Amino acid sequence: MKRIIKGLFIIIIILFLSLYFSKYTNEYYVNKNVITEEAMERFENDLKTGKEIDAKNYLPEEKDYSNRISDLGLKTSNLIEKAFKKALKYSMKCLEYLENN
Repeated sequence: MKRIIKGLFIIIIILFLSLYFSKYTNEYYVNKNVITEEAMERFENDLKTGKEIDAKNYLPEEKDYSNRISDLGLKTSNLIEKAFKKALKYSMKCLEYLENN
């Protein structure tokens, strides 16, 4: 029984970590700190002419890649994350119980 619980716990941890780190390696999102050469020239010209400077005018527009499938994937990922947290709390309580008895 302990072997099954331990194996299940390891599988859950691996799934959680793979989902957690996959959201940081998604290549569809544009880095907001990247500024193009054209935007740099516009910025320098605006500085020279004394125009009001706003960073939003020089950074590329944020692209929205969402659709029904990606929304479903996000909801599923959030559900798995919540379930993992609950399972982790429950398993910690069980381990504390087993340790005390």
